[in-house]
This record gives sequence, C-alpha cells and structure tokens, in this order.
Amino acid sequence: RYVSSSPYGRTHVWKHRPPTLPLPFVPKFPQLVVRADGSTYTQYTTSPRSVIRLTRDTSNNPIWNPSFWVGEGKGEEEDAVTGRLGRFRRRF
Repeated sequence: RYVSSSPYGRTHVWKHRPPTLPLPFVPKFPQLVVRADGSTYTQYTTSPRSVIRLTRDTSNNPIWNPSFWVGEGKGEEEDAVTGRLGRFRRRF
C-alpha cells in the first residue's frame, strides 16, 4: 500500500477505474410512411421495415376530426339536450 506524503492525503490522486465501453451504435433506417389518404413522407426509425401503410391516421380519425361526428347529425342534437345550452333552455 502506498502512503502519501501529501498533507491532503490521496484525494488529489486519480483512482484506477476500469475502461468504459463506447456507446452502442443505434441503427437508423429510412422508412416510407403511406397515410390513409395516399400522401407519403419519409421518417428515420430503428425498425428495418422500409414501407409502412397506415389505415388510421389524423385525416380519418374522428377524434382528430370532429366534423365526422357533426356530419352524422348527432353532435348538435346531443349538445342541445345534454350540454350547458340545453340545461339553460330547460330552465328558462
């Protein structure tokens, strides 16, 4: 064992640490995404699939497009009965 002659002890001496491994290489593959309406875009991903076809996306999902619900005719009628405006009309 080495005895230090420094008044500060061994705090200033580097510790022997095991060598670290380099960070892993993450592959990034180009992927062509075909949306439900036929439009396409390219994204880079770790998946090796070169083409992915979407059946549901923001263009045909009723959560992203409330016009689908209004088009059925139920949206406005339900709001008139159950919403705040319907409660106001029932009271007055």
